[in-house]
Amino acid sequence: MNNLQLTEEQKTQIQEEFTKNPDLRHITQIVFNDDTLDGRSKEGRAVRAFLINNNLEFNTTTPQRVEEIELETQQREFLMSDNIERGMNALEATRLVFRDREIQPLSQQHRMVMEFLRSYRPEIVDDNDMVTNDKWSPPKSLSRSIKKVNDWAGQSFDEISIQTKQKKMCEKLLFYLKSPRFVHFINQYSTIADRDLFESEFVRTVWDKPDLTNDELNLYITVCTNYVRQKHIQQRIDRLNNMLNDTENERDITLRLTEIIKATSDELNQCEKRIESLTKDLNGSRQARLKARGEQNGSIAALVEAFQDKEERDRMIMMAEMQNKLIEEEADRLESMDDYKARILGISKKEIL
Repeated sequence: MNNLQLTEEQKTQIQEEFTKNPDLRHITQIVFNDDTLDGRSKEGRAVRAFLINNNLEFNTTTPQRVEEIELETQQREFLMSDNIERGMNALEATRLVFRDREIQPLSQQHRMVMEFLRSYRPEIVDDNDMVTNDKWSPPKSLSRSIKKVNDWAGQSFDEISIQTKQKKMCEKLLFYLKSPRFVHFINQYSTIADRDLFESEFVRTVWDKPDLTNDELNLYITVCTNYVRQKHIQQRIDRLNNMLNDTENERDITLRLTEIIKATSDELNQCEKRIESLTKDLNGSRQARLKARGEQNGSIAALVEAFQDKEERDRMIMMAEMQNKLIEEEADRLESMDDYKARILGISKKEIL
C-alpha cells in the first residue's frame, strides 16, 4: 500500500491545528475536510507519521490499555500475615494492602487480591464475597430454561421426554427472565452469591405459573429482592454479635452494639413480614383468578383444553389407530380358520369389526 504524501500546505495546517487540539482524529478531519476519517485511515496514518517525526505528542480516541499489575513480595506477605483476619472482606484487605481507601469494588486490584486470598487463604474470604463485572443476560434456549428449573426448583426434566405441560411452563419462564425489571435488578448485584439467590428464588416461585400478569410478575421480583435483603441483614446481625462477644468488658461499646443489634433485628423482622405479606397476596390473587376462570385441576375444562392441544390430540389419534390395527389383525386371524371352526364360532370378520 502506497503511503500518502502530505503537501507543504497540509503539513503547515497540521501544526496549526495541533496547537488548538492535539487529537489525531480531529486534525485529520480538519486537514482533509472529511468527518468520516479517523487515525486508522490512510490520511490518519499520514498525519500520525508527520506528528511522530516532529516529536509532537498527540491524543487518540482509542482507550489506553490498562497495564497489568502484580502483587509485590511485601504485599503477598502482608496478605498472609495476621493483619488480614477472618471476617474481613476482600475489598477491605485490598485497601489495606495497597494503602488506598479510594480503591473501588471490581477494580483490578480488588479482583487480584480476591483471587490470591481464595487460593492461599480460603478461610478468610467466603465464596459469597465473589464479585463479577459481567452483565447477566437472560437464557434464550429451552434447554437452558429446563436446566434452571432442574437446578433451582428440584426437578429432573429432560428436553426430549418432557411433557407438553411442563414444556410450556419452561418456555414461559424464558419470557419471565427477559423482563426488563428482572434484568435490571439482577445486574444491580455485584456478587455471584446475591445473583444466584435472586435468580434461584425467582425461578423456584414462578416457573410453574405460566399465567402470571405483569403486576404479579413485578411483585414476585420484589419478593426476591427482599430475600437478598434478608440475607444481608442477617449477615450484619452475625457480625455485630461477633463484635459484641469481643467487647464484653467495654460497657459503653457493648451498650451501643446492643442497640444496633436490636434495630437491625427489627429491620430483619420487617423484611420477613414483607415477604410473608407479598407471598400471601400473590397466592390469594392468583387462586381467585384461576377459580373465576374455572381452571381447576381435573375439571372437564382442563381435559377439553388438553385434547385441543395439537400434540396431545395427535398422540390420542395415534393410539386409536394402533388399537384399530390390532383389532383388524385379530379379525384376519379368526377368518383364516377352517370353515368348520368358523361355522362353530358362527362369526365373520364383518361381524367382528
